[in-house]
Amino acid sequence: MNFDSIEYVLFLLLVVGVFATLPGRARVPFLLVASLAFYSVWSVPLTALILISGLTDFGVGLALGRTEQATRRKLLMLFSVAVNLGILGYFKYRGFFLDNLYALGVVEQGGVVDVLLPPGISFYTFQTMSYTIDVYRRELEPTRSPTRFLLYVSFFPQLIAGPIERAGSLLPQLEALARHRVTSEDLAAGLRLIIFGLFKKVVLADYCAILADRVFADPGAYGGWASLCACLLFTLQIYFDFSAYSEIAKGSARLLGVELIWNFDQPYLAANVSEFWRRWHISLSNWFRDYVYKPLGGSRPGKARVLFNLGATMFLSGLWHGAAWNFVLWGLFHGLLLLLHHQLRGRGWVTKLRERAPRVLGMATWAFTLHAVILGWLLFRVEHIADVGVIASSIGQALTGRESITDSQIAIIVGFYTILAMSLAARRLRLLERVQDSASVSLVFYAGLAVASILLARDQAPAFIYFQF
Repeated sequence: MNFDSIEYVLFLLLVVGVFATLPGRARVPFLLVASLAFYSVWSVPLTALILISGLTDFGVGLALGRTEQATRRKLLMLFSVAVNLGILGYFKYRGFFLDNLYALGVVEQGGVVDVLLPPGISFYTFQTMSYTIDVYRRELEPTRSPTRFLLYVSFFPQLIAGPIERAGSLLPQLEALARHRVTSEDLAAGLRLIIFGLFKKVVLADYCAILADRVFADPGAYGGWASLCACLLFTLQIYFDFSAYSEIAKGSARLLGVELIWNFDQPYLAANVSEFWRRWHISLSNWFRDYVYKPLGGSRPGKARVLFNLGATMFLSGLWHGAAWNFVLWGLFHGLLLLLHHQLRGRGWVTKLRERAPRVLGMATWAFTLHAVILGWLLFRVEHIADVGVIASSIGQALTGRESITDSQIAIIVGFYTILAMSLAARRLRLLERVQDSASVSLVFYAGLAVASILLARDQAPAFIYFQF
C-alpha cells in the first residue's frame, strides 16, 4: 500500500475517522491492528517477524528492569541484538554473503532458495533494538504495555521507511493518545505535510526518474552529457523521493496527534560532509552516532582510533542500505570524506582562511561537498559496479569538450542549480512559514500542489526508493 496510492488515502481516512470516534482506551489497540493490517498488504506471513522482534525486545526490556546483575543484563542485551540482527541478516544479507562465498570458491552454487526481503525490516529492526539498548543503559524505563510497545515498533506511518523513532520520544506520545483530542490544528498541519510530500514524490521525484532510470539501465548507450544529467536528476530524485516519504509519514502521524521527528533539513545546502550527515536521513545518522560511533569511542580516543571509528560506522551505514557492494563502497566513500574533513578542519591554514575569507571558504566547501555527494550517488545508484567506470569516463569526455551538448541537457544542468538556489532562498526568507501564516494564501498554495499532483502523476510511478531497504 504505497503512500501515493488511492488505497492509502482511503485507508488513512478510515483510520483517522475511526480513531477520532473511539474511546481513549481503545485507540492504541485499534492503531496496532490497523498498523499490522497495513503491513499485511505486502505479506501476511512476514508480519510475524515484526511480532517476533517486538515481543523479544518487550520481554528483554522487562527482564532488564527486574535485574541489577551486570552479567545477566549484558547477556539479555546481547540476546536482543542477536535475535534482531539474526533475522535481519538472514532475510537481507544471506544471499549476498552466499554469492560472495561462491565467487571465492568457498561454497558450491545451487540449492540456495531466494528469500523475500520484508519491507521496512532495516527500519523497524533498528527502532526496536534502540529500545533495548536504551533500557540496558538505564536511559529509559521499560514499558509494561505490550500493546503500546508493539504499536511503537509497527506504527504504520513510519513502519516501511522511517523515520527511525526512539522509544523515549514515541512511547509517551502513544500513551497520551487515550487523552488526545483530534484538533483542527492537527488536521491542517497533517494535510499540509501530506500534500507537500505527495507533490514532491509524484511530480518532482517521479519525473526526475524518467531520464535517470533510462541512463542507469544502459549506461553504454548514452553520452557523457546525458550521463551527467542522469546523475544530477538522481541527486534530486532520491532527495525528493525520500523526504517526500518522511513528510507524508509525519503528516499521517500528525493527523492522529503524534509528532514524528524531521528526517531532512535541506542537505544539499550543507557546507561540509559532516553537516550533510546531520541534515540527511537524520534519524539514521543519529542512530549510528549513538549506537555505533560513540560506543566505539567516538572522537575521544587518539587520531588513529577516531579515523577507524568513522570508517567502521560509515561501512556499516553503507551495508545497512543494501546487500550489494555498491552500497558498501558508497558508505566507505562517505567515510573517506568524513576522514578528510576531520583531518583538515583543524589545520592552521584552514583556520586562517575561515577568519579572513569566510564566504570564500564557505562557497568552496559547499561546492566540494555537493559534487562529492553527487559522485557518491553514482556509486549508490549503479546496477553494476563496472557501470561506475563507464559513466565516469563518458562524463569526463564530455567535460573536456569531446562531445557537444544539447539545449535540453543545458536546461537540466541549469535547472538543477536553480532548484538549489531556490531552496536556499526559501530557507533564508522562510517562505513556507510565511505561506502558512496566511490562511487564504496557504489554502491556495496547497490546493494548487494537490491539483498538480493529481493531474501530473505518472500512470506507472516508481515505488519509493527506500522501500527496498
